[in-house]
Amino acid sequence: MVKNYFSLIIGFLVVGSFTVNSQKKSTFNSANKGVFNLSYGNSASFYSKSNINFVGVGYNFTLDKIQLWQQHEGIIMPDFQNFKTQQYNLHFGYNIKRGVNLSLGMDHVQYGIKPHQITSLTGFVAEGTDPVSNLNGHYDQLAYNLDSAQFQYQTNTGLSFINCQLNLIQNLRRTKNRNFVINAIYGIGAGVLYSSTDFNFGGYPQSNVKSLSGLGALVQAGLRFEFFRHIYIEPSLTGAFLSQRSNHTQNQAPKNIAMHNFGMLNTSINAGIVFALKKKNCDCPAF
Repeated sequence: MVKNYFSLIIGFLVVGSFTVNSQKKSTFNSANKGVFNLSYGNSASFYSKSNINFVGVGYNFTLDKIQLWQQHEGIIMPDFQNFKTQQYNLHFGYNIKRGVNLSLGMDHVQYGIKPHQITSLTGFVAEGTDPVSNLNGHYDQLAYNLDSAQFQYQTNTGLSFINCQLNLIQNLRRTKNRNFVINAIYGIGAGVLYSSTDFNFGGYPQSNVKSLSGLGALVQAGLRFEFFRHIYIEPSLTGAFLSQRSNHTQNQAPKNIAMHNFGMLNTSINAGIVFALKKKNCDCPAF
């Protein structure tokens, strides 16, 4: 796992060094118009409580104030053999003008219902739908032990937040030759949610149910530590509001869904490169 991490860093250094050698005659500025950036990183997430509405054949109920969590807590080293079960993010950006960056990215996160919770259930369950806890009828604020009911709802194989961001780049400090630069990066974004969900209710487990499940919006702030003009490390903090309005919970029954809104606080550390493409036969301005 650590070997994979260092292989990734070495790869960035090789690509960055090649870019530096090809452009060393100019004074490169990563904030200038026409500059690209590409980064990869791992993250850790924290979630707000949520009221989750489950709708399906034979049931329609809401669980109140459910605490969500990331099962594998904290930022861990990349492990490409178990890539789908990790939290990671990929971002590709372009400076549309000096100090203004437009990026397309994917934040791959995980969440599930934290174990050992007793919640309240309000809604309807038809007879025979839940042979495990024997729910049958209409309920109003029924105390419901999720462990005893063997109830499970999680996206441990991934919730992908595919988003577009508009970021501002502000220089905080740099050396005279720009071999070391600190830039502040902050911006806003929005996108769609693509889920792979595990669900178990009434003793009928479902795994990896995939769906385009909702929308999200985010605000982000970070620091970009740039080395030798083209290589950077970027720790960042992201706050997001996610709305899953149609998260499918069963492959054979598309009307079986979960619906809820929740907040997410995401911390990440990315490694990346910045570069510019020069046009052939063009008297292009130097950076």
